[in-house]
Amino acid sequence: MSRGQKGRAEAQPQEPADVERSWKDAWPFFVAAAVVVVAVAGIGISHLIRPADDRMSETARVQHAINDAYTARNTADYAKYRSVTCAAELSSDTFPSEQEFVEQNRSSTEENGHIVIPEITDLTVTGERATAQVHWHFDDKPDETQVTGAVVVREDGNWKVCTS
Repeated sequence: MSRGQKGRAEAQPQEPADVERSWKDAWPFFVAAAVVVVAVAGIGISHLIRPADDRMSETARVQHAINDAYTARNTADYAKYRSVTCAAELSSDTFPSEQEFVEQNRSSTEENGHIVIPEITDLTVTGERATAQVHWHFDDKPDETQVTGAVVVREDGNWKVCTS
């Protein structure tokens, strides 16, 4: 055998064709499957014990309150709008009646399209009060983005939108 042939023979060990496999050969697979099952079960249990609303940060809750107020305007849903508005606003003389709210928001939607909020910036939560800058535009006028300051207060554990 030449030197080059000897090197090739050593590089390719031969395995007997009649090697019997046992359940012990599958042990790494069983361990990996068990790890996956435990991880999935842990995630599932954490979602059951602590729902998504409980896992949200305070800034996310404030953003949801702001978004809910604008969504209520888009759909002219007076009950939803009232539910996300602070008590000071609700008791104000300038707070619209249901008829006024529905008429204003339906005509605005027909004329301009829905309100779209591409971003909320400068969000600051200080105790029971938060402030933010809401960047919004109408569907039909995407080039006319407006920025409105928002004040959100926590009442009975829920964030509510106020004007001041």
